[in-house]
Amino acid sequence: MASNFNQKITRIKGLSDRRRLPRLDSIRLGIKKKSAKTGAEYPCEVDYFVVPDKIKEIYGDKPISLDVMIPINEIDAVFPAAYKYYGSSRGLICQGNGEKAYRVNAETKEMEDVECPCEHLESGKCKQSATLMVILPKVSVGGVYQIRTSSFNSIVDIQSGLDYISALLGRFAMVPLTLRRVKTETHHDDKKQHHYTLQITFDGDINTLNQLRSDTQRVLEHPRYQLPAPKDDNPEFDPVDIVDMENELTEEDLQVLDFKDKVNSYIPALKRPGIMSVLEAFGYKEIESIPIDKREEFLKLLESALN
Repeated sequence: MASNFNQKITRIKGLSDRRRLPRLDSIRLGIKKKSAKTGAEYPCEVDYFVVPDKIKEIYGDKPISLDVMIPINEIDAVFPAAYKYYGSSRGLICQGNGEKAYRVNAETKEMEDVECPCEHLESGKCKQSATLMVILPKVSVGGVYQIRTSSFNSIVDIQSGLDYISALLGRFAMVPLTLRRVKTETHHDDKKQHHYTLQITFDGDINTLNQLRSDTQRVLEHPRYQLPAPKDDNPEFDPVDIVDMENELTEEDLQVLDFKDKVNSYIPALKRPGIMSVLEAFGYKEIESIPIDKREEFLKLLESALN
């Protein structure tokens, strides 16, 4: 009997109904500098968005605010957050939620469950990280841009902003919003600092609010698009933006960095509270304040604390 393919099959169950937006590019919150004298690379926070050329054509070289829209109404998809550890590799080794983590076993290369947090968070090698996926309607509506942050304040403020907008409208998806870099005072180790954190706001008036609210049901019933998984390359491998010739790291700066690296090498074994107790024995609150002539003695005391 001859095969009859008059009944054409044109769709695959579970596949043909899937829709996904592409990732267009990444937007960064800082730059990496390289010393022309020493070759040392170091990150540097800036007060603007570091954007690709296509965005510069609309917003200029150093925009401090961007017009954005959130593509879908699922916070875990548009702003996933986790503790992340990269080690010395380019890719992600471990990610966790503060209770459980999933880590690649170095020997078997298999994924295994581990407790979270662990010593890598205490040493500063593991960090909180969140990735915001946004559409820039004035640039392109054909995909999403990725913005990664490890700032506690930025993560809280973005989540808070989206929750508030959802309370106003019943959704945050496909609402005209503004994403800003905002100068924020923070306190760490008894030091006052200023950082440029992320905030997302709805800047419309009550009439705009009512118009958007009337369209909420249609937006929420629209077929859901999947988003690309966050690109999880190690930030240490970001390209160098500036060869810094005017603001070179001094020899003293380099000595402090080297000393901190040596101290950090003890933290996984001794734990951070142990480091702090040794600091207190010297009468200091922070590593940077230890004079040069006391650093070798401090390192020897750390070593003896492990024995």
